[in-house]
Amino acid sequence: MKNAIVFAISAHGFGHLGQSVPVIEALRQRYPDVPVVVLSSYTRERVAEFVPPDVHIHSAPEHVTVAMRDALTVDSETTRERFLCWHRDYAQHQQIFVDCLRKIQPRMVLSNVDFTWISAAQTLSLPTLAFCSLNWADILDGFYPGSDMEMRQVTTDIRKIYNSAGRFLRVSPGMGMPGLSNLSTVDVLARSGRRYDLRIRLRVGNNIRRVALFSLGGIAQRHDLSGWDIPTDTHLIVPDNLLVDHPRISPMSALGLSHIDILASVDVLVTKPGYGSFCEAWRNQTAVIYMRRNLWPEETALIDWIQRHVPAIEMSCEEFTSGALATVLARLAARPATFDHLQTGENAIVNHIGQWLG
Repeated sequence: MKNAIVFAISAHGFGHLGQSVPVIEALRQRYPDVPVVVLSSYTRERVAEFVPPDVHIHSAPEHVTVAMRDALTVDSETTRERFLCWHRDYAQHQQIFVDCLRKIQPRMVLSNVDFTWISAAQTLSLPTLAFCSLNWADILDGFYPGSDMEMRQVTTDIRKIYNSAGRFLRVSPGMGMPGLSNLSTVDVLARSGRRYDLRIRLRVGNNIRRVALFSLGGIAQRHDLSGWDIPTDTHLIVPDNLLVDHPRISPMSALGLSHIDILASVDVLVTKPGYGSFCEAWRNQTAVIYMRRNLWPEETALIDWIQRHVPAIEMSCEEFTSGALATVLARLAARPATFDHLQTGENAIVNHIGQWLG
């Protein structure tokens, strides 16, 4: 797709895709004649669930990313080996990415937020921007001690690549990123969904006053919800693979709706701290119950943000393990149900793109 703007989007969870959608939509609105290509190692069908129908979707080579034991826990040993191996063969990986871009012949590349795409684009003298609420160098620094010199060299090299981009647009809420010299901050990015009456779709009785969604993001979820204490006035929506035999639990597929429309339609989201989950809950005025993640450096900024702008309550590890949903919902009900009005950042990013487009 010659002269297109390429969005190279990380496949570590769905937050990077969700973060990119408002930018793509704003770009298509302002520059309707400029083709847009999304590069992702997710399937075409998965990406098509997020992006507008006139966006071209191309498969991308796999990129290096953090390994997860489950949706809440990082596999730090596997992550370390992945990044060390990637950097030992970096020139070879970069060439694969260069070949991919050369086939497309774009006019510009935006990375959210893999660094290999940045160096590949620069090999072809393409203007390049990075945008995200995190960067992999700071994430990795949070996992390993300063005495791990091999990983320190990896994160130093990653920062050099990020700093070589035209700009790194740090999306709010996000990490501080003090090691980046080309940093600009933009406001929150989040998708809006359509609100439906889920009680009608679920065919539940009038005694159900609250519908909640259990979703820990785009990482594989494996949790036994059979022992959860679900109040009699609450119905819980869960990913299909977590369905258990319970009169007040239904699978997401039973609704026939997209994930963002389900999120916009429920009263409460039960989730982990993640950019997409938190910011989309804010945008769609959905209250939040969250469980902390283990060793995730971005978490502090996200929790600080959601506690200030959204009715949100933490579910402790003990409450999560025992399934004490009723207890946590009672605490949430005591919070003021107010959502702050905030500016969004998609038009600011399109302004940066416009500077390169002339």
